[in-house]
Amino acid sequence: MSEKYSCNFLDESVETISSFKSSKSIFSSPVFTKNDHVIVGSHDKNIYFFDKDGTLINTYKTNGWVHASPAILSDGTIAIGSYDGFIYFFNENGNLLKKYQPKTGSMFTSIIELPNRLLVFGTNKKGIIFYNQDDSTSIIFPNRKWVHGTPGKIGDNNIAIGTNDKHIYVLNSEAKLVSKVKTKGWIMHSAPSQINNYSFAIGSYDKSLYICNTNGNLISSFKTKGRIHGSPLVLNDSKIVFGSFDRFIYFLKPDGSLFKKFRTSKKVVSSPVLLNDGTIIVGSFDKYLYFFTAAGDFLGKYKTKGKIFSTPIILSNNIIVVCTTNGYIEFLQIKPFTLSI
Repeated sequence: MSEKYSCNFLDESVETISSFKSSKSIFSSPVFTKNDHVIVGSHDKNIYFFDKDGTLINTYKTNGWVHASPAILSDGTIAIGSYDGFIYFFNENGNLLKKYQPKTGSMFTSIIELPNRLLVFGTNKKGIIFYNQDDSTSIIFPNRKWVHGTPGKIGDNNIAIGTNDKHIYVLNSEAKLVSKVKTKGWIMHSAPSQINNYSFAIGSYDKSLYICNTNGNLISSFKTKGRIHGSPLVLNDSKIVFGSFDRFIYFLKPDGSLFKKFRTSKKVVSSPVLLNDGTIIVGSFDKYLYFFTAAGDFLGKYKTKGKIFSTPIILSNNIIVVCTTNGYIEFLQIKPFTLSI
């Protein structure tokens, strides 16, 4: 079932709280702290820190593009990598706590933290890095190609990550290989999203969404007509939502078969997110945010200031923060709305 591009605008249901423009593109996805402070990186080499109302409270200049997305660690520290080869650690107000150079090349995607205080991330030179915060040592799972995929926790302390060698790797917390799945394309940014206790979904540039078990064995795949860059969103009923370069937003059943799809007017790079009431929001390169019910019914759309590459976030006060490729960081208040399709 496919629904076509529609013209239900949500201008009256969305209010701009603040808007900030960096001098270069933003590909980093923002994160927020327990106090709703927002952190995001930019290709102007800066890391920006905002309060919950969108007021800039701090800026830190690195020596390289900040393409990677920040991560909130278990102690509240913000960690983010830069093209300059450093990982920077901040408090939520943007004060630098320390920086570390793993000497493994540039970082493109987010860091994740395992329970044993290991930080896991990919680079463009060495492979998949397991960095110990306590003694500053690293274990490296080597890879001959760039690791541009985003790692994610699956199962019991395992991680899954896709790379530019066209594999999805499942590794344990000691950086040992559990299993791997061969794809026909790069995995770029897409992180594994756990469907249930035994399976996860991840997208590939070979135009397919893969569903694997937590041991890394392929269960099924769903073919689109465009590359899949973003991470799939798994709903409470285990339906899977994701976008494709073929301009469609897909809703799959838990078994990986098509439930419905919706066509935007440009490619969909960004990952879907959820409002507190279960409303699904997906950004597109056509500059619009698209709103859907949990059942996949289209509610309407809202035009932002630019093409949407990174994934928006939802703050506790129902403010959505969206970043665009022309450098805007918008704080948008979402008001209750009801629309018929």
